[in-house]
Amino acid sequence: MRLILIRHGRPNEDDADAPHDPPLNAHGRRQAQAAARLLETEGLTRIVASPLRRARQTAESLAERLGLSIETIDDWAEADRGSIRYRSTETLRAEGGDAWSRFLADPIGYLGGDPASFRAGVLGALAATVANESATARVAVFTHGMPINIVLSHALGLESITRFLVGYGSVTRLRHLGDGRYGVVSVNETGHHKWTP
Repeated sequence: MRLILIRHGRPNEDDADAPHDPPLNAHGRRQAQAAARLLETEGLTRIVASPLRRARQTAESLAERLGLSIETIDDWAEADRGSIRYRSTETLRAEGGDAWSRFLADPIGYLGGDPASFRAGVLGALAATVANESATARVAVFTHGMPINIVLSHALGLESITRFLVGYGSVTRLRHLGDGRYGVVSVNETGHHKWTP
């Protein structure tokens, strides 16, 4: 089967109403539309999303185009799901200093998660997503940077999490080989954003 992982569009980090779970900003909504245009003709059979607002809102554009419902699987959420304020990797990198150093040393811990249990949760979400799917299924999963990195590291047989740079609204493709193995087809496709103002 084909598994397509989409990182959510850019959220509004300054949202006052829900700083812990912000909605997409205007650019993020355009990224969601661009991802939907890319994927709408690929014969998708199912759409799955993290419960966090930024991922679900990114999924909505594609779900509307295809007339598919969005299934929520909790453990596709980001490690920061319990934090009081969303801070993107890009923001942390730009600010630099001690916070960025601490993030680099332990990104999942910095975001508020326990690395071992978070990894187990993401791999459980992956297993739940592919369970009982046919070889011809094509499933889109709208998720976050850390879960995508965990899945890629798992697919490549790496014990530690490799930090692949996955941009907002990017697409990463895998093939589930049916025996617990995964092949990586592409990482961080962003060409569909070149027409996004």
